[in-house]
Amino acid sequence: MPKQGILIGVGLGPGDPELITLKGLRALENADLIFYPASEINKGGAKSYSGEILQSLQLKVPTKPLLIPMTGKDRNVFYAKAFAQIVEELNNGKRVVVVSEGDLLFYSTFGYIFKLAQAAGLTSELIPGVPAFIAAGSEGYQPIVEGNTSLKVMARPQSYDDINTALETNSTLVVMKMSVLKDWHNYLEQCNRPFFYIEKAGTSEQFSTTKAEDLLNRQIPYFSLMIFYAN
Repeated sequence: MPKQGILIGVGLGPGDPELITLKGLRALENADLIFYPASEINKGGAKSYSGEILQSLQLKVPTKPLLIPMTGKDRNVFYAKAFAQIVEELNNGKRVVVVSEGDLLFYSTFGYIFKLAQAAGLTSELIPGVPAFIAAGSEGYQPIVEGNTSLKVMARPQSYDDINTALETNSTLVVMKMSVLKDWHNYLEQCNRPFFYIEKAGTSEQFSTTKAEDLLNRQIPYFSLMIFYAN
């Protein structure tokens, strides 16, 4: 029976393939197999943000999608099935890399898989990546925090009241997975707080703005975020 393989998690960064770390790239190049999360898998291929980054890297390593929809009540079932696929390859002695866009343990699919790996006592190595909001700071040409300013991060806000509450203190607020709310244009018009919006950071489809009117009637995608700067 082959020796148990090793599980390596690699954060790919926000979207630009050149933003992966050198250590992460070496891990990908030395892998026996790379798994990447996909929100949809069909005969035409897999719908995957991470998969697109991997394709841009032009690796000579086999890759496989793991079906993990971004929303839904049965996500734990999909995580369990994905983990079973990973374990099967590890039991064959393979060096298995599982990737995730952004950083591995920051609102990441990999975080859920890693919990299963820990519970199973698997040997793991983690290689962090650049999270999208850090890349957004550079794209916005403005410090996210400086001096003694504090930082808050929230994801999937339930209402604009939640955002207003978070903005009551003079802190920078990062809102991720903001597409769960609608009418951002109207909210920003009355918010009276400087902001930077970006979607699909680091890709050819990147769009960013500091003007509320630019979001009028705009469809906000899943991979988007907003930075509200401290006053």
